[in-house]
Amino acid sequence: MVPLILALAAASSPTPAKLRRSEHHVTTTDESRVFVRRVRPEGKARGAVVLTHGAGSPASAVWDLPFGYSVMEALSRQGYDTFSVDVRGFGGSSTPAALKGPAEGSPAVRAADVMPDVDAAVRFAQKRSGQARVDLVGWSWGCVVAGLYASRHPDEIRRMVLFAPVYDRRWPRRHRTEGVWRSESRELHMKWLDPEKEDPEVRKAYVAALFRFVPDGGDLVLPNGPYRDVYGPDAPVWTATTVTAPTLVVRGSEDRASLREPALRLFEALASPERAYLELAGAGHFAFRTRRAPELRRAIVSFLTDPE
Repeated sequence: MVPLILALAAASSPTPAKLRRSEHHVTTTDESRVFVRRVRPEGKARGAVVLTHGAGSPASAVWDLPFGYSVMEALSRQGYDTFSVDVRGFGGSSTPAALKGPAEGSPAVRAADVMPDVDAAVRFAQKRSGQARVDLVGWSWGCVVAGLYASRHPDEIRRMVLFAPVYDRRWPRRHRTEGVWRSESRELHMKWLDPEKEDPEVRKAYVAALFRFVPDGGDLVLPNGPYRDVYGPDAPVWTATTVTAPTLVVRGSEDRASLREPALRLFEALASPERAYLELAGAGHFAFRTRRAPELRRAIVSFLTDPE
């Protein structure tokens, strides 16, 4: 029987009056520069959280949206020091040489390639927060990244949340799994706005953050490696059976990318004796920026603040 979280109680810890935001570049072991956004409470933190991102959106455009949509802020108000990491090829991080060359060729930036980036962010979070272990929160392809890291570094991870995971989805026609990179325009992202499900101002803020590091008038260049990881013939590229950290698997009931059966297979495969599965009614793949965002925030906060 699959356990479900049926009620999400509000966290009971004190709410800090002030939060501090900062941005950093952290150098990896292979000399890449990783962009990390930090939101933290004043004073000593009760824990540290590192948040990863999907195949088309850097973490800096996902987890700290304005207008009350910020997951990082919600966690920081419960006393957590939070760090969102843009892996190489995304957002404010280093651009691999492959993304500056021809689009034809093998997909660039696979999950295994960014393990030094996540490790640098985790070490940075440990040092700045004073915490020996961190929590991981992944979204979409970021679940692959978080899961792979957690399986390789079990002693570094306290708890983990995987939102909208695509565990073993072999559907190459949905997205390109060939070619080094692809480009997307700002107009395309605004065209996808659905006023019935999302606030136009939040969508504008998301797109502005998405294109923050793109030269004026330019298109967003994104690596195709993440799509290969989740939709390619070798998916899944990580094994949930090696993850021992307490883990929450979350998907939206209307998510057409993170499907129920693969998400449940991921949940059942987890080695952790403490795991939970939750579906958010009416939510889709991008719940963090839609009107279903409050339920997602509550799920993440509730699981990470649950006493060990």
